[in-house]
Amino acid sequence: METIQEKAKLADERIQQLKSLIATIGTRQLDPEIYINVLQEENTRLKTRVQTLVDELITLENQRGVTQQYDFVNKVPKAPTQSVTQPKKPVEVPQPRTKAAPAAAAAAASSDQQEAKDKKDKKKKVTNEEKPTKPVANTATDITRFDLRVGKIVSVEKHPDADSLYVEKIDVGEEKPRTVCSGLVKHLQTSDLDQKLVIVLCNLKPAKMRGITSEAMVMCASTPDKVEILEPPSNSKPGDRVQCEGYDCSSPDAQIKKELCDQILPDMTTNDKGEATFKGVLWKVANVQGLIKSKTLVNVPIK
Repeated sequence: METIQEKAKLADERIQQLKSLIATIGTRQLDPEIYINVLQEENTRLKTRVQTLVDELITLENQRGVTQQYDFVNKVPKAPTQSVTQPKKPVEVPQPRTKAAPAAAAAAASSDQQEAKDKKDKKKKVTNEEKPTKPVANTATDITRFDLRVGKIVSVEKHPDADSLYVEKIDVGEEKPRTVCSGLVKHLQTSDLDQKLVIVLCNLKPAKMRGITSEAMVMCASTPDKVEILEPPSNSKPGDRVQCEGYDCSSPDAQIKKELCDQILPDMTTNDKGEATFKGVLWKVANVQGLIKSKTLVNVPIK
C-alpha cells in the first residue's frame, strides 16, 4: 500500500517538473498545452488505477478480518476504537443474622424433635402393620401333615420292568392325572383297580420305581396275606379332601418325606367295622355323607 502511495506522489511531482520544463521551452516550436494535456490524462489514469488497487486491498483485508488503520478518503490515520466498559455490579454485603432468643430456640428445637419422633413412630407402626405374619410351621406327627384326597384310577397296567408293580394313572382333581406305582400285583387284579375310587396320599415325595417316577401312594388296608383298597363313599369325586374330626387337615405340608410318613402310618388302622381311622378317629370325606372303609379287612394297618 505504501509503495502505491509513493508512486502516486512521484507522479504528481513528475507533472510539476514537466510543467516547469515546458515553461522554460521558448525556442522550440511546440505547443506546451499538448504536453500538459497528455500528462494530466496519464496522471488521471494512474490515480484511477491506484484507487482501484486500494479498494481491492481494503476488500481483501476486510474479508480476512483486518481492521483498517488508515482513512484513504481523508488521507489521515483512523482514530482507535474505544471499548465500552460495563459498570460493575455493586457487591452485596451479607447482613449478620439476628440470633433468636434462647427460649424461642429451645422451643423450636423441642418441636422439631417431637415431630421427628412422631414420624418415626408412625413409620414403625405402618411397617409393623404391613409386615406379613409368617405361618407357624406344623411340627405335629399326625394326620394333619398328610394331603389325603379322593382319586379315580383312570388306567392301570403292569410295570414294564417290575413284575410286582402296577402303573396307574389317577385323577386327583388336578389338571392332569398323576402317575402312581403300586405293589399290588400279587393281591389285586387290574379289574379290581380300573375306574375305581380310592384314597391317595398326594404329598409324598416323588420317587423313581424301576425307571418310572411315582407321584403319590394308594392307601390300602393291609396284612401280610391280603391287601384291599380303601373305598370312599360312592358320591365322592376326585380331589375331595379327607378330614378327621379333631384334626385340622386343611393345610397339609407341600411335601413330606418317607421318614415322616413311616412315623405317622402306625396310628392309621381300620376299626372292627373296617372303617379307616387315625388313633381311633374316623376318616371322612369333606361335605360327603358316608365313611371310608375296607371291604373285609378289620383292625389292620393302613399303608
